[in-house]
Amino acid sequence: MKHLRIVPVLTIFFILFSCAKDESVNNTPVADFTYTDKVDEFKLTNKSTDPDEDPLTYTWSCNSDLIRLTSTTQENNSFKLPELTESADITIQLTANDGLEENTISKNITLPVFTESRVIGLGHEIQLEKSNNVNYDWYIDQMNTGTHANSNCGPSSVTMAIKWTDETFNKTTADARNTCRPEGGWWYTNDIVKYLNDYNIYNKTIDFTNTNVVVNEIDNGNIAIICLDMFYITYQKKNSWHVDKFYQTSNTGWGHFIIIKGYKQVDGNIFFEVYDPNSYGNKYNDLTLKGIDRYYRNNDIITATKDWWPYAIIVSRNSFSKSEGIDIRTIKHNYGF
Repeated sequence: MKHLRIVPVLTIFFILFSCAKDESVNNTPVADFTYTDKVDEFKLTNKSTDPDEDPLTYTWSCNSDLIRLTSTTQENNSFKLPELTESADITIQLTANDGLEENTISKNITLPVFTESRVIGLGHEIQLEKSNNVNYDWYIDQMNTGTHANSNCGPSSVTMAIKWTDETFNKTTADARNTCRPEGGWWYTNDIVKYLNDYNIYNKTIDFTNTNVVVNEIDNGNIAIICLDMFYITYQKKNSWHVDKFYQTSNTGWGHFIIIKGYKQVDGNIFFEVYDPNSYGNKYNDLTLKGIDRYYRNNDIITATKDWWPYAIIVSRNSFSKSEGIDIRTIKHNYGF
């Protein structure tokens, strides 16, 4: 017969007491956050935790008056990048409180110089850039081009291109419209070429199958008129940025003429610098029209041209050899409005 082992009552009480949760003990919360450089602002993402899963309240602060936090008590936070000409260090502090105890963490952040690429929303650092702009006004907003303004992106773009080649050119978009389809309607890509030829403007049409073909033309001092479906151009993320289209296109089939006159490579990405005649009076806070020096992503441009008209009309101040370009009589043409 086995003997039963008698456990003292005091031992049992001690075991039970040790295993029970001591409700009087409060575990300290752990304050933490991460920060992310978002071109023209910094995002502060709260990562604080509480071992007891108690609800937390937060207090944010900064040791510098260079920036202004969006809030002092929200769970997550942010601040706009100040217009610095040289980098500066600040300290952000976050306190997490569970009602009984609190914990504080501080992190040092180096604020970068507020470069042009950050101001306009392109990105952090420009690696390469080329612009064939000229030092006189040659932009046209098609809104101001007469009776057929709604379909005058073609006449506006080709008039801009000729003005780019010759500052003294004094013909208007209305003049271009009166020479071709004066009754109204869309201009086609061969109408663009015809009008350039009417004024003996050096031009050629090339396949626009990849980014490099137009980048090379820009590097050679030329500009390009393209006809694309604007539906495939990304819509702007911020109204203040100069990146992506600034107007809505609800469906495919949004054929449109624009001018490519430069490019920037930023953070490894290529953006084409364009004149888009479809400003329609839309302006930035500095009253600059939004179609001036707009930047469209190269991948968007390639997709939008392949879908609509996979060519580019290159305009130059210098002559081309007869072997350059393609015979436009052998290709299908498309329209823009």
